[in-house]
Amino acid sequence: MSATITRVRNRTYDFYRWRYESDFLVNLGLAGLFACLTGFGALVKVYLPWTPVPITGQLFFVLASAVLLGKYYGGLSQVLYAFIGILGVPWFAGSNTNPQTLVEGVPGLYRGVGGLAILAGPTFGYILGFVVAALLIGWAIDSRVRYRRPAPLGLLLLASTGIVYLLGAAWFYAWWTTGFGVAAGRGSLSFEDLMIRAVIPFIPLDLVKAGIVLGIGSVILPNRPFAREKDARAEDPPS
Repeated sequence: MSATITRVRNRTYDFYRWRYESDFLVNLGLAGLFACLTGFGALVKVYLPWTPVPITGQLFFVLASAVLLGKYYGGLSQVLYAFIGILGVPWFAGSNTNPQTLVEGVPGLYRGVGGLAILAGPTFGYILGFVVAALLIGWAIDSRVRYRRPAPLGLLLLASTGIVYLLGAAWFYAWWTTGFGVAAGRGSLSFEDLMIRAVIPFIPLDLVKAGIVLGIGSVILPNRPFAREKDARAEDPPS
């Protein structure tokens, strides 16, 4: 069993060295792949009657992109997702106004939206949160070995998820109360109502997503330095 674990650790170390040392085009391709996966996650939706923000599968791919691609290209994958969507590719989740199924007879898959209209909707704050979360996680695990251990990694994933909620809720509040000049706005919104509409419904499933990424990261993240991490000298030699 220990020999198998050692082989897995060696393979993951080799992967991260390869990813770190690969040229820009290779890493750009990996970032583009995770942008597409995030876009697919946006099409897997559950609509709730009391909020225009649907439950989606995006956060799993956001967290996974950061864990697998690191501080530059994890964040870049989410920048690409946002930028390409704004250009018109319909892979934003959007709101629950007039949902249309993507594949007839397949539940849970709905058409996405694209273009600048997303900026006038209630969900763009979460997309900004994806970028910040991926940058934070990627920076942490590439900069210090200790953040690749299960407990610190778990806290990092939870904190990053909290950032997604913070930016998502802030944007939702502004959209609800002002309409960004596009609509008249819907009036005031209490903190309790904001939480019910923009945060609380998403917590249970997002904890599952973060838990799965934590499990994956605990297995595949290298437990020894590979790129001049700041705490490399404090690390014990690999077993």
